Amino acid sequence: MKSHAGVRIKITLLTTGFVFFLLVLTMFASNTVMIFAINHGWITAQPGGHMIPFLFQNGIISIIIGTALSFFMSHLPLRPLHALIRAIHEVSAGNYNVKIHLEHPKELQELSECFNQMTEELAGIEMFRSDFINNFSHEFKTPIVSILGFARLLKSQKLDTSQSQEYLDIIIDESRRLSELSATILNLSKIESLTLLKDKSVYSLSEQIRESILLLESKWARKNIDFDIDMEEVTIRAEDSLLKQVWMNLLDNAIKFSPSKGRIAITLRSNEMGAIFTVKDQGAGMDAKTQTYIFDKFYQGDASHHMEGNGLGLPLVKKILELHQGTVSVKSGKGNGSIFIVKIPLGRKVVEHEKNYDCRGQ
Repeated sequence: MKSHAGVRIKITLLTTGFVFFLLVLTMFASNTVMIFAINHGWITAQPGGHMIPFLFQNGIISIIIGTALSFFMSHLPLRPLHALIRAIHEVSAGNYNVKIHLEHPKELQELSECFNQMTEELAGIEMFRSDFINNFSHEFKTPIVSILGFARLLKSQKLDTSQSQEYLDIIIDESRRLSELSATILNLSKIESLTLLKDKSVYSLSEQIRESILLLESKWARKNIDFDIDMEEVTIRAEDSLLKQVWMNLLDNAIKFSPSKGRIAITLRSNEMGAIFTVKDQGAGMDAKTQTYIFDKFYQGDASHHMEGNGLGLPLVKKILELHQGTVSVKSGKGNGSIFIVKIPLGRKVVEHEKNYDCRGQ
């Protein structure tokens, strides 16, 4: 409120100053014209003569000069506004690359910087929206086309029992994939709409991670994967159902990309800053480009989609950790496996954040 009041005061002072300057300039200009006209005999001004014609002439000249000055000078302060209006029309037409450069006064310079930042963010959002729609369409279209194709083959009734069973299994798998994709997208949308966590509780983080490993037993047992687990007993204050999704997604990825008879190393440590969790696999690893985009929605390092997945697990992990004031990062190299590192406060900093949280999320 104080900043808004300060802006109003500045605008009032600027307006008053502009009007005062315009009046003074009009007075000097009209007097100069009158003196020039009197010296050249265009206007008669005799001492002791009638003042009404003189005042009338002076008034006419002042009105003409004042009107002309107002017309020309009003365009000077309004030029930045015209530039801003043109830029806004460009943005409304879909051109998010437009930029404005207003230098004076300081407020207009700040307006220019804010506008340019806004257009950059809008351009990024538009690019993200386009990529999201393309990827979303691909992820949904592929199983639907597959289900449709195999359903038509089954309808032809020219297949033996083994082929029918094979096609039915494919339809079931693709249907399950669609169902999981829909559920994941709904879950991610719900989590992205959150700004504060209201259902936090104090519980054992170590026990939650061990439970997540057991829930994935069918997957790692199928590949004969061993675990090297080194965890301290850590207690945390968090939203347990959300945080459990973090460990499930990271462990599931490690299992998925690990080779048969591979080993996954898990560590959990705590210090004054919070808990540090790491999971290391012996998979093929990732190049630098994949590491850059791995937390973007629908991005998959495996462009062939050979590995099962939809590219939504890691964005979900990142968002949940951001809600808990935590972070996730990755270290990897081609042929060297991957290490995912999670850092999360144990509760004290989260409580402080809630007390200091304002409507802008700062």
